[in-house]
Amino acid sequence: MLELSDILMKKESTIEKKIYTKSSLMGISHGLEDMIVEFKLKSEIFVSFQKFEFFMVELERYKILDNLCEKVYVFARNINFDSVKDFKNTVFIELNEDDLMIDEWNIIINHNEHPAIFISKEIFYDEPAKEDQFRKFSGYLSFSANILYEALIIMKNKLGKYGINYNLRRIECENIEQDIMTRKMSFFINHTLSEIEDKNSQLISRNAMLENALSENGELTNEIIKRLCYAAEYRDDDSAVHMARMSIYSSILYEKVETSQEKINLMNYAALMHDIGKIGIPDSVLLKPGKLTTQEFEIMKTHTVIGAKILKGSKRSVIKMGYELALSHHEKWDGSGYPSGLKGKDIPLTARVVAITDVFDALSTERVYKKAFKIETCLDILKAERNKHFDGELVDLFLENIEKIIKCKNTIDLKFLRNENEDVFELLFNNPISFFIKE
Repeated sequence: MLELSDILMKKESTIEKKIYTKSSLMGISHGLEDMIVEFKLKSEIFVSFQKFEFFMVELERYKILDNLCEKVYVFARNINFDSVKDFKNTVFIELNEDDLMIDEWNIIINHNEHPAIFISKEIFYDEPAKEDQFRKFSGYLSFSANILYEALIIMKNKLGKYGINYNLRRIECENIEQDIMTRKMSFFINHTLSEIEDKNSQLISRNAMLENALSENGELTNEIIKRLCYAAEYRDDDSAVHMARMSIYSSILYEKVETSQEKINLMNYAALMHDIGKIGIPDSVLLKPGKLTTQEFEIMKTHTVIGAKILKGSKRSVIKMGYELALSHHEKWDGSGYPSGLKGKDIPLTARVVAITDVFDALSTERVYKKAFKIETCLDILKAERNKHFDGELVDLFLENIEKIIKCKNTIDLKFLRNENEDVFELLFNNPISFFIKE
């Protein structure tokens, strides 16, 4: 069975199909409906909606048309007849699921002096439009009385299949000057629409190019972060798993105090870079299997400044956050931290978050110079450092979410400490936080 647009195309060779976006269709439909209201045209209207919910969006508009028009025929699927029981001059036809009209967007105005017909059918692509207003339809707009009559024949047959009798009356334009004016108007409107659609297509193409560029930039940034992490891992075998745990712990805590999902997502990657400055620490200090001397500790402290220098000056948000974390994650709430001795809320929120998760991970895992503390001991230390080393409110939130954090710790340790072939950073970049909590 052919669609309405195909039947009319076969009967009227002068009709030229065009491609319209949904935004243009909205303008055309509203323009035709507004014409009826503005000039109070006593007409018949045939209109199809792909979904009844689309009609409900236009409910108030069609209440006005219901009062003005001789008859309005509305075609749609899954009609809620209770919601339209107050309509007097509107007939609602519920389309069968196999009716080809369900993919069409049509409006036909049957009026002696002002005939109008817009017929369109949605074009479905393998890749659907990313934005609703950019969905595409193949169709045409005409103000020809002859084309209108052909459309009315089809509407009569359609209504008959749904048990509705329709009295078809021949409409002809006897005024030659009016017919010429109608054709001029049709030419002007269609060419104007073509210009609009050309601009729309350019906009869609530019949007697609911009999205691709942003996607490629994001992938490039992530790749740089991974390479930096690989470099740090090469210096210290413990660094990779430590960074993985830090990334997850920090994201869990940060989402309790940050409302921006974009910033929360950034933390997942930025936290990986908090210790990137250890690349510049000599092996004799970084890998020393014992307590550092005062001089060695001063050297170790420089990893904050080194990391900040590596990440400084980037325009990418994730690198900017990484810079903030690298520089300030050893600052303390009471001002006794390093490298700048920042105090209280002068310390960036992100760095206050990472200060807690960094210390917890250091306490709860085995290092070359120490055994792992029991979880209970780690938590006691965090509590003792409330409003001294750490932001007390953040410590409380960390403790409230400790079960989730322990699940993540167990998952990461199980996957990486027992499987040398597992790529820590690939797993982190390819999975959401929930992946580490579920097990």
